[in-house]
Order: sequence, then C-alpha cells, then structure tokens
Amino acid sequence: MRWAFASAATILIAASSSFAAESPRTPETVATIPSPAFNENISEDIDGTFYVTGAFESNLWKISGGKVEKLVHFDQYAVILGVAALPDSLVVGAFRRDFRQPSGIDFAGVGSEVVMLDKTGKIIATAQGQKGQVFNGMVADGRGKVLITDSLGASVWQFDPTARALSLWLKDDALASSSATALGANGIKAAGDWVYIANRDKLSIFRVRIDANGKAQGPIALVVKDLPHADDFAVALDGTIYLPPGDQSKPSPMLRIAPNGEKIPHAVGPAGASAMVSRDGKWVYWATNGGLVPKTPDPQRLLRVPVAAP
Repeated sequence: MRWAFASAATILIAASSSFAAESPRTPETVATIPSPAFNENISEDIDGTFYVTGAFESNLWKISGGKVEKLVHFDQYAVILGVAALPDSLVVGAFRRDFRQPSGIDFAGVGSEVVMLDKTGKIIATAQGQKGQVFNGMVADGRGKVLITDSLGASVWQFDPTARALSLWLKDDALASSSATALGANGIKAAGDWVYIANRDKLSIFRVRIDANGKAQGPIALVVKDLPHADDFAVALDGTIYLPPGDQSKPSPMLRIAPNGEKIPHAVGPAGASAMVSRDGKWVYWATNGGLVPKTPDPQRLLRVPVAAP
C-alpha cells in the first residue's frame, strides 16, 4: 500500500541528492482498467499476462495483449492487496475488514489471509494470517514460493503453494514501523539472488540474499534511504531500482536509483502504488491509482516505459 545493519562492505549505496542530466521518458499506456479505484499490486505471468489488484473493489484484473477483464471479484474480502503469478496458480493477499474506519486508519484485526487461485480465478486454498498481521507487498521468489511483507510485524512471510501453508521467512528491526498506524515493511521484489524490501515508515529500501532453496541468507543491508516515498518499486537484475511516481495530485517523477546511488528522474507520469520490471528486462510497468479517495472518476491505466540503457 510507505539503520544500517551491516558493515560498510555489505551496504550497497548511500543516498545521493544528485540528478543526472537526461530527459525523463513519457509513459506508454498498455491498457485502461475500467475502475476509478485504488490499484495496489501488479504481477506478470510467464506468458506475458499481467494481473492487477483493485484494492477497495476487491477485484483481480487480468490484462493480456491490451485486453482487460475482471478475472474475479471477492465478495468475502474487503480489501485485495498483493498478487503473485506462479506457473499453475495465482496467489492473492486479502483483508477480511477494511482498515479505513470512521475513527480513522485502524489496522488492528483486518484479518489478513493468503488466497490461492487457479488460472480461471477459482479459489483452491486459503491460509489465514495470525492475529495482528497486516499482509501487504507480495512477490514470487523465482523458486516456486511467494514472499509477503507483514507491515506491522517487521517481517516477511513465505507461502508454499505445494504445502499451502505460511511460514516466517525473515524478521528484522530494519523492517519495523514506528507506530500501529505507520506501515513498515511494504513493497517487495525478487531479482536474481536478492530480495529487496521497502520500509515505508523509514523511507528506505533494504535487501537480503536468497539461496537456491528459497531461504533468507542474512544479514539484511541498507540499499537506499531518504526516498520521497517508499511503497512498492521495481528492480532490474543489475540492481537498478525504479520508484514509481508518488504524487496523486499531478504527474510526478519516477526515480531511477542506480547501483552507485545516483537518483535520476526516469519518467514523469501519474502515481502508482506498485511497479515491476518485465520478465524480458526491457520495460518498467506500473498501474496507476486514484488514491484512497479518487478525485475524478477517470479509469486507471497500466503504463510502461523502457528501462535505462546499459
């Protein structure tokens, strides 16, 4: 939905305020999603199909070849957040209760669950989270499992689609939040042998190594701090990070954060809660969102821009 802990040799970069002189790219519209609501997460299937979660409509959108269809609507869930495409299934993160309450934001008792679907959208399994958990970002780890951030638990959980069960993957104070209404661990991405995790409250991104069996191999290390926002993001295999635009009132920059720490305006466009680098490594995709309270009824879009040239 925004410390350094290792030695200098393991910390990748320090924040840089410098901006390279280059013209930001103009995003291309891949598809229009017939919804004014808040789009939360995005995942690409092995065949190039994209899945986007419509958070407060509880819809899962399927986008293939520019064609958009509502794959499934979840009557039993108030909020749909994460999505991860696996070879023979889809995994979705859901809340039983909306955290937007008359008294304000309240994440207590949202009833986090992981929902496993077949490719037609039929539910084939569920795994209930523990009391107090707030499942948020989600990603396929490239090793057949799914990783999920717990935004109030300073942790990442692993969902095994074969066992259809959840287990703790990583817990670290680097992922903690400062209060019960401030989200900590948020966006999560897997790139090669690394898993990257944003801490929204700390405006930072960390990473930790993942082994061939899908286990975390610490220590966790700071990658970048002092970001304008830290929800979700995209990561290329070379470690370049793409932070989607964050201003919901007007077009704003997508930042490209190079492995040397340089922050570069990569594109300018509407805000998005999530982003990803395509499987072929050529594009950065993000789904726009209208915010928690959309100001206009305009449909949302799936956008893309080319990645930076090597």
